[in-house]
Order: sequence, then C-alpha cells, then structure tokens
Amino acid sequence: MKVNVKLIPLSLFLLLFWTCTEDTALPPPDISGITASVKLVRFDRALMALDTADLATGISQMEAQFPDFTDNYLRHIIPLRRGDFSPEEQLLMMKAFLTFFLIKEVDSTILENFPEAVLERQREDFERALRYYKYYLPDAPRPDTLLTFFSQFELAAALYGDGDMAVGLEFFLGPDYNYHRIDPRETIFSDYLARTYTPEHMTEKLMRTLIDDRVSRPRGGRLIDNLIYEGKKLFLLDKVLPETPDSIIHEVTAPQMEWLRNNEIPIYAHLQKEKHLYSTDPALIKKYTQPSPSSQGMPSESPGQAVNYLGKKIVEAFVKANPQVTMAQLLEIDDGQKVLVGARYKPK
Repeated sequence: MKVNVKLIPLSLFLLLFWTCTEDTALPPPDISGITASVKLVRFDRALMALDTADLATGISQMEAQFPDFTDNYLRHIIPLRRGDFSPEEQLLMMKAFLTFFLIKEVDSTILENFPEAVLERQREDFERALRYYKYYLPDAPRPDTLLTFFSQFELAAALYGDGDMAVGLEFFLGPDYNYHRIDPRETIFSDYLARTYTPEHMTEKLMRTLIDDRVSRPRGGRLIDNLIYEGKKLFLLDKVLPETPDSIIHEVTAPQMEWLRNNEIPIYAHLQKEKHLYSTDPALIKKYTQPSPSSQGMPSESPGQAVNYLGKKIVEAFVKANPQVTMAQLLEIDDGQKVLVGARYKPK
C-alpha cells in the first residue's frame, strides 16, 4: 500500500517525532480537530440469529446485508464454501457450526462480556486511535467500519473489503475464560499468547493489524532488517496509542516490560556477541522476532520478541537524530542498516 508524501514544517516534525526519556516525554499531539468516524456492525448477532431450518434463505440475506464480509467468512474463516462440499453439505456444516456446544458457549460469553455499551466504548477507543493514525499518516487509507464476528478461534482482527476492519470477539473474553482447556496442544492457547486475549488488547490488536498492512516488508533478509521492520511497527503503534501501557503495546507482562527496560544493553550485546545481527537464517530470525515464551539465548524471565523492543529503541534514536524525516518516509525505509547507522544508536 503506497501513500503520497507531503512536506510539512520542521517545527511540526519536532513535535511529531522528538523522542525523549520517559520522564521528559512530550504529551501526545492535539487531535481535537481530526475526525475518523467508525461505524459498528454486528455480524455476530446476525450470524447467530440464522434460522437453522432455512439456512439457505438466511445466508442469502446475510450476503445482501454484509456483501464484503459474508463470502470471505464462509470461504476463509469457518470455512464452508469449499470445492469438496456440495451446496447441501455446506448447509449441513453451517448448521453443525451454529449448534456446536463450543460455539454456543462462546456466543453466550460474548453476550455477557460485550453488551452494547462495552462495544461502544471499544469502538470509541478504536476511533480515537484512528484519529492519531490520521495525524501521523494523513494520506493513508483508514477503516470506517468495525465489524464484529466470531468463529472457531481463527482470527483476532482482519482487514476485509475496501479496507474495513473486523474483530473476532472470541479472542477478547478476558483472563477468566479458560482458553487452555479448548485444546492444550494448540499454540494459540498457550499462556504467553492467551494472556493478551483481553478487552484491553482489542484496540492494540486492531491497530497492529492495520499497521502490519501499511508497513512494507524489509527488502533484505538479515535480522537487522527484520528487527527494524518490527521496531517501526511498534513505534507507530506506540504513537497511535499514546495512553496505552507499554506492556500492552509489546504484549508482555508488567515484569517482562520492566526486564526489557533494564536490559537494552545486554540484548544488543548478545546479538553482537553471537554475530546474529546480520544473520540471514530464516529460522533464527523467526525465533527472535515472532511470539514465544522467552527469547533465544536470554534469561528465562525475558519475554519472546525481546529484540523487537531493541528495534523500536533504534527507530526512536533514528527519529531523534533525523527530525526532518516524516512518518511516511520512515515507514518506507526498507534497509535496516541505514536506520541503524542513521540512528547513531547507543543502547542505554
């Protein structure tokens, strides 16, 4: 996804991008004059209201009501519309889905946890984040619809249609819901991931999905390229969620966040000692940058993806050293080494 770059005054750059220590950090920018309206659409309620005695008619009506989402849902999220299923078999599978005890249980929990007033607050939080997103990236496309759905634990958030956003409510049932019992062998229900399945993480995961779609993959295949790529996404996520705790931005516990703050130098020293910073080993890069219980070669109290925190710190240093670079220009830089050199980075 490409956007047009506009030049704006240096004084605004300094406001947007000057990175300070936590005790001298500038307040978030004023977004009172920025609008980014979002409409809440309840696909999940229409789905569970289907008459299982006449699913063909109900699905047809849903496709008319949700033309951009229904087919994607039935093809890719459940999925039922497969070449090896006849139309009759698809309807039987849909009935089995709607009447499956786990689906009915999840639906009941969603109704309990997400009454209209709670979802309205979630919509407002998402809308506020989009206003910050518009402030930093005024020309970037933005969703104007937030559609709620649920499935068999397939997706927490997704873009669909013409850039609209969908949220899988079953991924935000909170700490009291026992995700592990669904299938203890399934990685997505592991404690280090399931602890983020709370309402407090909803806007973060929505914006993370939008930012993932916006930021281009790195051109090179080195760890430094991937580290800076992840760091840029975290940097932007932090900017659009200025009142959100760092532990939620990084999807770690509060003690793990403190560990990251206290171990910036050891993380960098570890990568240099092991000569991993310029490694092109895909397996090694995945272990370092993707979710895991802890980080390879680091103490057990370290969170997974610790190097991504380092990437964010390098990006912050680059922005401070290069205040003339706009957010859009920063996101287009696909050479991690260029950012590292330009940052004149010194871990603290």
